[in-house]
Amino acid sequence: METVRVGIIGAGGMGAFHADTLHALAGVSVRAVSDPHRPNAAAVRDRVGASIVDDPADLIGSDEIDGLVIASPDETHADFTIAAVRRGLPTLCEKPLATVATDAWRVVDAEITAGRRLVQLGFMREYDPAHRQVRAALNDLGAIDYVRAVHRNANHVPRPIDQIVGQSMVHDIHTVRHLTAAEVTSVRASGSGPSDGSYRHVVALCELSDGAHAILEFDDGGFAYEVAVEVLATDGDVLTGGPVRPVLRRDGSAGVHLGTDWFGWFADAYRIQDQAWVEAVRTASCTGPSTWDGATAQVVVDAILESLASGRTVDIDPQVRPELYA
Repeated sequence: METVRVGIIGAGGMGAFHADTLHALAGVSVRAVSDPHRPNAAAVRDRVGASIVDDPADLIGSDEIDGLVIASPDETHADFTIAAVRRGLPTLCEKPLATVATDAWRVVDAEITAGRRLVQLGFMREYDPAHRQVRAALNDLGAIDYVRAVHRNANHVPRPIDQIVGQSMVHDIHTVRHLTAAEVTSVRASGSGPSDGSYRHVVALCELSDGAHAILEFDDGGFAYEVAVEVLATDGDVLTGGPVRPVLRRDGSAGVHLGTDWFGWFADAYRIQDQAWVEAVRTASCTGPSTWDGATAQVVVDAILESLASGRTVDIDPQVRPELYA
């Protein structure tokens, strides 16, 4: 397979970003895009030369593509991914895998039935150079005792709490699992926000299956976009470095512009992730974050939401990892 032909479902911000990223890669052709909002689809078509397919089912069933990117609304991810798996189509699905754990497990079951991994989930931090450096440094630091994941969004439009946790904090959940190779066994969450009862800040204390602990700190209306992870281990401590930016000194002060856009913060991670997925399609393999990772993270999302609602600690019974995801 010399040229990997890609179809994309969803041409909003995330889908359009994938289209542009993939179009810039050598040996990739973005052949088709499907989005019910025609202007979004037309904008992608005009930039990358893709055709527009009105029905996502027709795109999934098309012989004109070798791989599929799913970047449609969260509630559609599970069904579109299951359809792609049943067709045997390699798929890069944006997180979350589903909006509730029961739907995420349906995707896992479909892939197990297919007998092979076909889906890579869009937890792009696994490909972020800063996170990779942290993981590499941990090899010489002994057992992990504690992880602190800080995630600040410059989001000035209030979001429902299920979106805050399911769309944003799910990344931090996966980061903890990825860095520690342990599962979350209990969660105690609390939050605060405006007087209307919505949330801006959410903090979740997690106990892990190896005895370590993790704190997830999230802010949805901050002054800038910023992600940081600190890991404390037996023989040392390691902290992510942010993107390299100039220090501007003027009018008696010095400062670094952080920015408000996660695309800019993680541009390299998305490019490396998409390149890895393309190579997996080309070699008929599948690497990177799996549907198992997506479903397990969604269980923790559901537990955080339950804890916020009840004010109590929620225990999680870790599932036995199937051989397919070993």
